[in-house]
Amino acid sequence: MHRVIAAVCLAVAPVVAFAAIYKVQMPDGTILFTDSPPPNGKILEERETKPTPRTAAPRSVTPATGAAPAAAMPVLPSPAGGIPPGSTVRPIPQNLDAANAEVTAAERELAVLRRKLELGREPLPGERLGTAKGGSRLSPEYESRIAELEREVAQAETRVKQAYEARNALK
Repeated sequence: MHRVIAAVCLAVAPVVAFAAIYKVQMPDGTILFTDSPPPNGKILEERETKPTPRTAAPRSVTPATGAAPAAAMPVLPSPAGGIPPGSTVRPIPQNLDAANAEVTAAERELAVLRRKLELGREPLPGERLGTAKGGSRLSPEYESRIAELEREVAQAETRVKQAYEARNALK
């Protein structure tokens, strides 16, 4: 029985993905958004739904050549006034869907880098040095590795902030 239900759901999914959405005014004046208009409502607007892309990679300047793609967009300003070395240049999205995709990608990158920092706090072999009194301390290599991870998290936080600002500018 469960297999039949699962098969029906899978068969209907592509049909639902390309359905129309109706904006309907009901007799009492309320507005209703639905995929099937009720018989007693007045259809105000009909929109075809579009499938959303699963992964939208933002276009950026290629680091190898430094040349922008053919359809280059303006670049987000950097908080320090210049582009930090080693960072990639992010274009300003020109529509709300691209802006939302950029926000999602920036948040995902930030979450990954925060997790990397969290896991990186554990010293690696060779990053603990013995002291004369039998204790241990962390090496300068550990400190520089953590500082680099924290710098990457800060850059990702800046990217998220800029992505939100760019998206909010389009609203």
